[in-house]
Amino acid sequence: MGGRGSGRQATNCGKDVTEESTPLDIRKLARSGLLLPGRSFSWQWTVGDRQVSGITIRVAVQSVQLCYQRRSSGESIDQLVHLQSTPCQFGGARQWFTCPTCGKRVAVLYARGKYFTCRTCCSLGYASQKEGLGDRSSRQANKIQKRLGRAAGILHDEGGKPKGMHWPRYLRFKAEHDRLVQIGLQDMGRKLGLIQKLLDQ
Repeated sequence: MGGRGSGRQATNCGKDVTEESTPLDIRKLARSGLLLPGRSFSWQWTVGDRQVSGITIRVAVQSVQLCYQRRSSGESIDQLVHLQSTPCQFGGARQWFTCPTCGKRVAVLYARGKYFTCRTCCSLGYASQKEGLGDRSSRQANKIQKRLGRAAGILHDEGGKPKGMHWPRYLRFKAEHDRLVQIGLQDMGRKLGLIQKLLDQ
């Protein structure tokens, strides 16, 4: 039987998360029109206006060559990554990376250690997997508020039905939003109570 802190959240608490790693997303490369055989280009990761990392990518017919230098050791790496493609429903094809370690078809590779590999091989989790129930509910409530054209924040003033949205759909969104807000507020109250107990000790 699971107690407090058991379940899915606890299984990932020791993992680094994808949001804190260096992702190479083939969908972004494809949307930018860069996956043309024979092409060579640079790809950078930035934080704000500051570049934090970069690689050179050389494109072949069914593979890409990732060329980069490790910051920790200065070692130059040339990594071959094979590509796969699957047909799209309305024509064309979608490109995928083949994970160099496990061979799985993936859209994103991550730089963890010496080489780029998939999320599973990097032992990476998602930030959402570390969320508690209250945080997850607040995030989901914010998503609904965005769909309703409102500013984020569970304590933000409530707005009305967006123009053009049918009433049944709006009422479904509102009911789900209100349910999630109640969960978020209850969790917030619980946390504040724990903090108060610590302060009273």
